[in-house]
Amino acid sequence: MNMSLHTLLFRAYHAQTKMLTPVLEEIGLGRGQPKILNYLSAHGKCAQNEIASYFDLDPASISRMVETLNKNGFITVEMDNGCRRRNILAITKKGMEAIERWHKECSDVEERMLDGFSKEEKESFHTLLERAYINLEDNGGKRDA
Repeated sequence: MNMSLHTLLFRAYHAQTKMLTPVLEEIGLGRGQPKILNYLSAHGKCAQNEIASYFDLDPASISRMVETLNKNGFITVEMDNGCRRRNILAITKKGMEAIERWHKECSDVEERMLDGFSKEEKESFHTLLERAYINLEDNGGKRDA
C-alpha cells in the first residue's frame, strides 16, 4: 500500500499521540499544556499574552490552560503591577518535574519511532521536516493564487 505523504504524517502523528496521551494523564496534564510548561521552563517568567502570541493561539484557549495549570500547581499566576489586565506566569517545582518527565517520555517515543535509522538519516529526517514546517509557516499555510 503506497500512502500519500499527508496520510503518513497524519498516521505518524496519531501513533505518537496514542503513545503519549496516557503519559499526559499520569502526569496530570491536558493536551496543549506541555507547550506552556516547556516555554516557561526555557524562558522563565513571562506574560500570558507572550505565550499566546508565540504559539499563535487564541488568548481564550491559553487562559483556560493557564487556569487549569495554576489550579493543579504546575504554574503560578501573578497580576502584573504595571498593568492590571496582564498576568505574569512562572513554572513551579511541580511544573518543572512534569516537563522533565514529559521530555523523557517524548524522547523515548522518538527513539522508538526512529529505531533502525542511522545518525545521518535521523539528521536528514529532522532537517527535511523542519524545512517542510518552515515552508508552511512562511506561507501561512496558504497556496499562492
